[in-house]
Amino acid sequence: MRSAPLSFSDRRERRRHQKALDRLRKAIHRMCVRQRDLLSEEARQEAETFEREVASYLTNADSSSATAPVLLERGDKLAAKLFPRKPWGELRENVEIFLVAIAAALAIRAYFLQPFKIPTDSMKPTLYGIQTVARTGPPPSAPVRLLHLLLFGKQYHYLRLSHDAALVDLVPGKFLIEYTDLLFDDGQKQRVWIPAPTLVYKVGLRPGLTFHAGEPVFNFLSVAGDQVLVNKAVYHLRPPRRGEVFVFRTAGIEGIESTLRDHGLDGSLFYIKRCVGVPGDRLQIDPPALRINGSTTPPNAAMARVEAGRAGYHGYVVLPGQQYLLSPEEQVVVPKDGYWAMGDNSPDSQDSRFWGPVPRNDLVGTGLFVYWPLSPRWGWIH
Repeated sequence: MRSAPLSFSDRRERRRHQKALDRLRKAIHRMCVRQRDLLSEEARQEAETFEREVASYLTNADSSSATAPVLLERGDKLAAKLFPRKPWGELRENVEIFLVAIAAALAIRAYFLQPFKIPTDSMKPTLYGIQTVARTGPPPSAPVRLLHLLLFGKQYHYLRLSHDAALVDLVPGKFLIEYTDLLFDDGQKQRVWIPAPTLVYKVGLRPGLTFHAGEPVFNFLSVAGDQVLVNKAVYHLRPPRRGEVFVFRTAGIEGIESTLRDHGLDGSLFYIKRCVGVPGDRLQIDPPALRINGSTTPPNAAMARVEAGRAGYHGYVVLPGQQYLLSPEEQVVVPKDGYWAMGDNSPDSQDSRFWGPVPRNDLVGTGLFVYWPLSPRWGWIH
């Protein structure tokens, strides 16, 4: 005798129970596999019996709808019995996920992608370092300042005094980030979260300056340098190519390391430039062009933009104090396992013209992507 057909709502309820049972069966099976060494033989058999009953229910079209809630209740009790929730279990699980995420991030940084901050304007206008822009009006409201900081890397710096005072000294310090204590002749001290070199060299503050009441001590906008992702894996697969932006360490480049030692700095730095010459290339600077192997045609679009001298580019130039390529007649042959690095902002770049080729062992990777701040340069690096 055939049973009466199920109504639409009954069929929907049956499907819901079937999905719930199938998820519960799979979850118990996964837990049994993970904890196979911890479960007793009796517990494993109990779990297998439940899995078989659920499988039988799901494959039998004539199974009673009343059976599903009973199986679900049995399954919940079985899971709680075999795999009891441990104290602070959720916290431990979240901590484990957090640690795994950190390990994955460190692995990616070590072998594939590394963030890098553009420190100077040597690659401008392709990539920007920290910019300082003088302002006249007061800064915008706090919400606007926060939005500008998060999206565009803009920080507004503004300080004025309530009465006349003369600047006596600038005392640098650091508490997580750099700050400067401004000392005035009336005894007051103003702490500003700005590095002292920025205030001295870019803003022009110095001891002896006098400020009147209501007059700004400084009023400027700083824009973060471009933050880029560096592809660290690429040079394990192929050598550098002319025209690509690359990052390298300064270790072993004596022209850079000696300057660092003169300033009391130990260890190497990371530089970002454009690779304009590969091993065997003959280079000459005939401003605004860089001749490669005698050719008058730039080898790629990136270097053609520099030579064109438009849209913020100035071409390749000869600077006072450089050690190589001092005239259009002088040639340099890039040595084996060496690469010639030059900044796109040739008039304001310390590069291979001053300290020679970059050794192959110093290469880190190619500049891949500007990920912050949001600007016209956001995106792939060319």
